[in-house]
Amino acid sequence: MNDYRRWALHQCPPQAVFLRQFPPVDTTELTESVHQFEFLLKQSQLLLHQLGNRPFAKRLMEAAQKSDNLTVQHMIQSVPGLTAVNDIKFSPTGIVFQLASPAISVGGNCCAMSIVLKWG
Repeated sequence: MNDYRRWALHQCPPQAVFLRQFPPVDTTELTESVHQFEFLLKQSQLLLHQLGNRPFAKRLMEAAQKSDNLTVQHMIQSVPGLTAVNDIKFSPTGIVFQLASPAISVGGNCCAMSIVLKWG
């Protein structure tokens, strides 16, 4: 019969400890990303407020149901103050808005937001 208890007392050889030197922390890019994302949050509030308007929502859903991409795009672009919507995708069950910070449109890689809403 094997006695497994003796293996419980077995210790691994000690590992060498390497102390890594890390560069100083620079929060500039993180801070800028936070500011850009706050902008996206404000943009999403504009969009959601407009989508909460029943007549607007009905027209948008009717256009999407007919696969009228141009009307859907035009309606979203007509929302006052809304500038961050990069892409819109919709299906019979919902709609997805991709919002991107202005930094992305000029070649930066800061942050983006997806809003996924169910409607059917």
